[in-house]
Amino acid sequence: MEQEYAELSPSLLRLEQLLDEAGEQSMLLGELDGFLCCLAVGPEPIANSEWWPFDWLTDERGVLRSGSEEIAALIETRLAEINAELAADAYAPLFEVDEDSEEIIWEVWIAGFQQAMLLRFDAWDTLLRETESDARGEAATGLASALMLAQPDTRPDDTAGDEEWAEFDEMHEAMPMVIARTAVLLHALHRPN
Repeated sequence: MEQEYAELSPSLLRLEQLLDEAGEQSMLLGELDGFLCCLAVGPEPIANSEWWPFDWLTDERGVLRSGSEEIAALIETRLAEINAELAADAYAPLFEVDEDSEEIIWEVWIAGFQQAMLLRFDAWDTLLRETESDARGEAATGLASALMLAQPDTRPDDTAGDEEWAEFDEMHEAMPMVIARTAVLLHALHRPN
C-alpha cells in the first residue's frame, strides 16, 4: 500500500512541484494527501467552501491568486483519486520518504489528516471515543494510535529498556499499513455506497 515518489503519476509530480513553488506556508504532498483523505472519510461531509482555497493560495483579500487554477485542478483530481481508491479498498497514502534512510515519514500525512479533522472536531472526538471491538472501534483505535504516536513526546525516554524501545519501533514501523487500513475502514463506515 505504500507508494514511493518514483512511482508517482505525472499529475502528482506536477502537484508536488506546484506545492513547492507555492511557498513555505504551503503543504507538502503527503500532508495534502492526509488532509484530502480526511475530507473523503470524515464522519460528516465538509463542503469545499469550508476549506478551499487554502490561505497560502490567496491574496490579502482571500481571493485565489492568479495562476492557481492548475494547482486547484490537480488537488480536485487527487481528491477524486482518493475517493476512487477508497471505494475500491485500494487506498495508497502518499507518505514522505527520508531520502537518506528511506524511512517512511507517515507523521507528515497524519498532520494533514489532523488539520482537516479540526473542521469537524466534535464528530471526530465522538468517533475517537468509540473503541468497541467492531470496525468503528478498529478505525478509532488505529486513528488514535497514529495521532498519539505522531507526537514527539511519545517516544520512550532515556530510561526505557530494550523491550519498550522494541515495542515502540514495531508500532512506528507498522503505522503506514495501519493508516491505510484505517482510512479504508473509515470510508466504509461513513460512505458505504
